[in-house]
Amino acid sequence: MKVLNIGKCIVQMRKKKGITQEQLADYIGVSKASVSKWESGLCYPDILLLPELASYFNISVDELLGYSPQLTKKDIKKIYNKLSHEFTVKSFDEVLDKCGKLIKKYYSCFPFLLSMIQLLLNYSILAKNMAVKKQIFQRCIMLCMRVKEESDSISDIKDANTKEAIAEMALGNSEEVIRLLGGELAPYSGDDVILVNAYRMQGKTDQAKLVNQILLFNNVINTLTLLNNYLSLNMDKPVLFEKICFQGLQIIDSFKLKDILTNDVFRIHITAAQGYLSEQKKEEAVDALERYVDTACKVQFPLSFKGNEYFNRVAEWFEDNNCIGTNIPVDETTVKKNFVDTAAENPAFASLKGDKRYNLLIEKLKEKLGETDK
Repeated sequence: MKVLNIGKCIVQMRKKKGITQEQLADYIGVSKASVSKWESGLCYPDILLLPELASYFNISVDELLGYSPQLTKKDIKKIYNKLSHEFTVKSFDEVLDKCGKLIKKYYSCFPFLLSMIQLLLNYSILAKNMAVKKQIFQRCIMLCMRVKEESDSISDIKDANTKEAIAEMALGNSEEVIRLLGGELAPYSGDDVILVNAYRMQGKTDQAKLVNQILLFNNVINTLTLLNNYLSLNMDKPVLFEKICFQGLQIIDSFKLKDILTNDVFRIHITAAQGYLSEQKKEEAVDALERYVDTACKVQFPLSFKGNEYFNRVAEWFEDNNCIGTNIPVDETTVKKNFVDTAAENPAFASLKGDKRYNLLIEKLKEKLGETDK
């Protein structure tokens, strides 16, 4: 049975409110010694005082007691998908308020908090102005800090740290991102190979294959992401730019990544098009956009993360280890709109508006994704 954390909660909320033990005691109508005993854990407040204390701190009685219901992975996925859908069909402020109430209700269910952070990061693009976006990012940061401070799960803490860095980056706080992720890189340690070999040593060949496949998948996707960034960093070096672009396309083809819905498979074509336009290579830019459109038009709906013949067990792993599961974290309508806007509304492609081939590609993309003008 878990010990109630009411004393710890009273200390935290009292300090947050900026009041002394004596001030709290005066408000509740007890002695300062009683508040001191509550906070030190020597005794608990009378049950009749709990609603008054909770009301004073503007929290629920459950939060005051240090208790919050826990959700299963299935519950979390269900809530995430429901809210994701509601963001597309209801008022943004209405759904945002609902998220806030759920976060408050399940404040100690850290996997749920991480899923809500992901949801808020994904749908911040729908916020009506930058001020609201900043509030969302700041809230995500506060939730990440809570998970890092309170969770006993190393994976939850790592996930929260990464999400915190994403929110800080969205706020333009590059120094904080570097602090969170570490400014210095350690040499490759080979931990992944050691883990695979440990399973082989135990005779768990199937587990060794699974772990090896997952690690390989993660490294391939990470490599593609880094190549994409490297491509954008070297737009001023045409020869190197061409080589990086070719390497990215090779990785996509070699590992059949067109079958797997991951952002960098699409983004590398957009980055290539932008780079070619900066070199005044219009035909090559449209070629890159054609690859983007062809890839986007092959996406199967309803959306879900799928493996391929090479990475045939990755989806299973995602389902078992991700609160969102294999469902795409953003709803179908938003994904389709983003696919179209990335090519059609990108300021970098303004010079192509009069190009017949470009316009045909945009028409094809809109028609396929149901985004034609009405």
